[in-house]
Amino acid sequence: MQLLKKLRLKPWMDGLLAILYPEICMNCQELLNQHERYLCRPCITRLPLTGFEHSRDNPVSQTFWGRTPVHFAAAIYHYRKEETLQRLIGRLKYHRDPGTGVFLGQLCGKILRNAKDFSQPDYLIPVPLHPRRQRKRGYNQCEMIARGLSEVLDIPLETSLLKRRVFNASQTTKGRYERWQNVEGIFEMGKATDAFHNKHLLVVDDIITTGATLEACCSELSQIPGSTISVVTVGYANRY
Repeated sequence: MQLLKKLRLKPWMDGLLAILYPEICMNCQELLNQHERYLCRPCITRLPLTGFEHSRDNPVSQTFWGRTPVHFAAAIYHYRKEETLQRLIGRLKYHRDPGTGVFLGQLCGKILRNAKDFSQPDYLIPVPLHPRRQRKRGYNQCEMIARGLSEVLDIPLETSLLKRRVFNASQTTKGRYERWQNVEGIFEMGKATDAFHNKHLLVVDDIITTGATLEACCSELSQIPGSTISVVTVGYANRY
């Protein structure tokens, strides 16, 4: 009964909080209504979509050609310096706001569910952080994005299948060759894989630049018998 009362009160309380403590859009600084978070609807529609999810030979898919088998690969938005998506990702990674990741995952999920080439995976696999980095950040940003995807697409989240066994330096300032060297052999299975035989696994990351980290993840997961591996990222950073 108490839970029922709380559920009935929640919309009313959310509306009151929106009046007393209004949030503003991160991009245009306009007031958000009680159903909006981080960005207003017009600013969401202005985020630069890639359209990669509608093409099998998009630039993200081509990253893996001849390197590791990937069934489907796409980045949902273009990631550019000094633009809204960069600010959202920065808030997620460096300002202890995991809700930003869930929000981005929800946006991506709404795009993916309308993509004709997207087949429903069995599990979402967020790219794992090393435990030391995750303790410092407080959470894995890719897991937060995957949680948002899971809510929209109704796909279970699996966070213990893959683990990062090596604590390596950040990829941010590294060149293409250094990035490939930096991720060699850094992932391993974190649990028995029997339950994942013949399953379709969707690897989730925040940004793809060279694809080195994602390739390392996919290569490890492809050792599971009968597995099908797909990839989705929020942003595509065409640096090279």
